[in-house]
Amino acid sequence: MGRGETTPSSGSASRTLSERSRATARRPRLTVLALAAALAWSAAAAQTPAALADGGQYEAAWEKASQTQTAAMQTTAARAATDQVVYDLALHGAPLADQLTWLNRAVTAAQSAVGLDQTSAAALVQLARAKGEIARRSGILQNLGTASELKDLFDRVLALEPDNADALVGLGMWHLTLVENNVGWLYGGRRDAVEPLLVRGVAAAPEQVNLRVEYGRALISLGKQAAARAELETAISLPSRRASDDVEKAAAAKLLAGLGRD
Repeated sequence: MGRGETTPSSGSASRTLSERSRATARRPRLTVLALAAALAWSAAAAQTPAALADGGQYEAAWEKASQTQTAAMQTTAARAATDQVVYDLALHGAPLADQLTWLNRAVTAAQSAVGLDQTSAAALVQLARAKGEIARRSGILQNLGTASELKDLFDRVLALEPDNADALVGLGMWHLTLVENNVGWLYGGRRDAVEPLLVRGVAAAPEQVNLRVEYGRALISLGKQAAARAELETAISLPSRRASDDVEKAAAAKLLAGLGRD
């Protein structure tokens, strides 16, 4: 070996071998992670928009459903967009502007669905729901036009499907909201119409969790706490079929806790 030439020390060689071993060990791990991510993406891509929404992936459901111009898909897109607000953005304190952006997307999809099939009760329900959520956030439910428009939508649904649970409960809450805002006299909202509509709606879909919770809220507003407690306890006992059901059950538990402090 010539002068000036050096031989790597045994310690340096060991470190080099160790680093190579760690790098080699990391490669399969990274490959597994990449494969898992790819499989997860593939699974999500294979799911229907309705399945994505049921699983709480509302944005993905809206994106997928909104691309297909059929009444059914546009209705699914509308529902997913409203669910994105009610069961995600609002719960996490998202800015009002973000919530309204999604609710306007819901209105657009629902209007498309109605345009594609004017006899679709489901599309009309989602249009009423999205407009109602906008009104709730904008404080315009009692303003000229909005209350009447919602009433017309519910009436159209019930003309098509007299036992439509969502429309019956929605109309019942429409009456209650107007009465609570002291404008029932102006638009035909009646306190005595609230409970009969809610009873019919819950009877039409007895295992739909959100309807039970709405009924419980209404009973609290009507001063019927014992009945509200029973309804909310029933809601909590029902099986969860969608991610939103768990959110509704949490809301029911909170309402029950409030009753317990009275």
